[in-house]
Formats: sequence, C-alpha cells, structure tokens
Amino acid sequence: MRSIDDDTPMQLAVLRKLREWGPLPESDVSRMVKDFMLVTDDLRAMADEGYVDMAFVGDEYVLSMTMLGRLFLEQHEQPTPDA
Repeated sequence: MRSIDDDTPMQLAVLRKLREWGPLPESDVSRMVKDFMLVTDDLRAMADEGYVDMAFVGDEYVLSMTMLGRLFLEQHEQPTPDA
C-alpha cells in the first residue's frame, strides 16, 4: 500500500470528533474535519471496517463510534516505544 492510499489519518480525525461530541450527523462530521474532503463512501468504508455505525435518521446518516473504533483510536494514540 502506498502512503497516499492510507486512510488512517482521516479515520482518526473522524473518530476523534465522535469521541469528543458523541453521535453526529454526516454533514456535521464533514464540516468539523476540514483537513479531509469526506464523502459518504469514506464513511461507509469506516462502517464496513467496523469503526463506526451509520444510521439513517431524518434526511442523512448519523455516525456513532463502535467499540472497535474506540480501540482503533486508542491504539493509534499510544506512544510508540523507543527502538
């Protein structure tokens, strides 16, 4: 995998917002994570990986973090041991 294909920074940014705010509509997440151009397919990929749940409420998806998403976020926020 090339580094350009790595979605981890985008995924971590989304998960951090969900941890901070709780469940959020897709449009709010897109506005809050300004460093990335998010589309529904990006968020569906995160749902397919098990990091978020997507529920259609009203006229858009509402995202909430799963336990796997919380563990993924915590794993990437741990300091790496010195080699």
